[in-house]
Amino acid sequence: MANRAPNPYAGPLYLSVACTLLMVFAVMLLAHSDELREQHESDETTWGCGVIYARPQFDDSDTGEAYELGKFLFKNQCAQCHNKNMKDNLTGPALGGVTQRWADYPREDLRSWIRNSQEMIAAGHPRALEVWSEWKPTVMQNYPALTDEEIDALLAYIDIQYTGVATVLYKVPAN
Repeated sequence: MANRAPNPYAGPLYLSVACTLLMVFAVMLLAHSDELREQHESDETTWGCGVIYARPQFDDSDTGEAYELGKFLFKNQCAQCHNKNMKDNLTGPALGGVTQRWADYPREDLRSWIRNSQEMIAAGHPRALEVWSEWKPTVMQNYPALTDEEIDALLAYIDIQYTGVATVLYKVPAN
């Protein structure tokens, strides 16, 4: 058998094919970038980790308004300590399922917890003590000015983000 010299053009040929495919992909992506940007900026979709998720669609304006109010409150009051995916812990616990974890108590107890958690711990509330035993010494900030309607909108937003389903209607206070 005769030894054949390696083809000096084989390496560059493969590299050339790979570069060509990459350029074709980039051109295709650029061709659709305006369409993708418009879709991203519309009310129909939002992006996360390269996947398009449908934004919640509501059958009535009250639920949609509650969602937007809850979203606003979460971003401005809660997002510093709680994960926006509602499933993972950060400085504070994951909020997904919070209403279910407080289901054995009146809804007013959860509202009171959000307004002043340390007061509920001092009063010996069983669920408050359970959360405190898991998360101390981290103290949740107090939100005494939040109304029942605002807290309910916040809880609705958390539930919708966690489950992906808008099943509960919460009234938003009229401005």
